[in-house]
Parts: sequence; structure tokens; C-alpha cells
Amino acid sequence: MYLLIGIDATIFQLINGSWTNPFFDLVMPLITELGSGEALFLISALCIILRKKKDKGALAILLFAGLTITYYAVTFLKVLVARPRPFILMPDSHLFIIEKSFSFPSNHAAQSFMAATVLSGFFAAWRMPLFIIAVLVCYSRIYLGVHFLSDVAAGAFIGILAGYGLLRFARSTGLTEERAF
Repeated sequence: MYLLIGIDATIFQLINGSWTNPFFDLVMPLITELGSGEALFLISALCIILRKKKDKGALAILLFAGLTITYYAVTFLKVLVARPRPFILMPDSHLFIIEKSFSFPSNHAAQSFMAATVLSGFFAAWRMPLFIIAVLVCYSRIYLGVHFLSDVAAGAFIGILAGYGLLRFARSTGLTEERAF
């Protein structure tokens, strides 16, 4: 356990302290918003509005369901684990935004990886860019001073698990056609 805490603190200090620059100071708050529930809710709503095929309606349903599942799973774990945010444990950190909930796991990481998993089930050609965006969202959470590496790793795991489970459910119930994911 102490090894994990030490690794978390070291990586946090590198990303949040040593690897900062004025360009990232401007870009990271924008990148972090790509993993927010609001941005993903908007994408889901646009899928419903712009749908032309049955699958696009299914995509919106899966994204809405994924947002709900990840939100409640992460909220439950945050309360259960009750890990303080890095800026509370390390007062010398560079804080760009303030979050009031507990740190573990990261909801932004869970939501961005859930969305990347579900979207890549529909748009296989976009798989790599979608997961790169999800990784950037995770990096931004550490950069901005609100999460440790283990927070975003756990969130990413939850998101992938939720996304994959939703895709399997959708295929098994006929909500979507069979895909190669």
C-alpha cells in the first residue's frame, strides 16, 4: 500500500509540478471538459437528434446508460474509499480547478473511457483517437491537481468495464447489430 502511495505521489509531482508549462496550463482545462458528464450528455443528445439509422439511436441510449452507470459506481466508491484529493494531501501542488468530492476513483476517467469504449464499438476506425482522448482526459486530471494516477487508472478500468458490458448487453438483446469489438 505504501508503495502505491509513493508511486502516486511521485507521478503526481512530476505531472503537476515538474512538467507544467504555459501552453498546457491553457489546454488542460479544455481537455478535461471532454470527459465531463455534460460534454458526453451533449454528444448523446446529438446522437439522438442526428440519427439516421437504428444504431445511432442505440448509441445514444448506450451513452446515456453508461453515464448513469459510471456516475453511480464512481460515486459509491468515492464515498466508500473517501480518499482526499491530492491538493489536500499535498498543499504545494499547482491547483487549476477545485473539486469538492473525494478523489478515488476519477469520474472523468470513467466517463471518458466508457464513451471511448462504446463509441469505438460503433465507429471502429475511430478507436485509437477515442482512446487517446480518454488518456489525455486522465492526464489532464493529474495535471490540474485533482487526481492521482491510481484514481484515473481505477476510473479508466470502471469505464472500460461499463462500456464493454453495455456493448455486450446491446448485442445480446438485439439493440445493435454484431460488431467486431
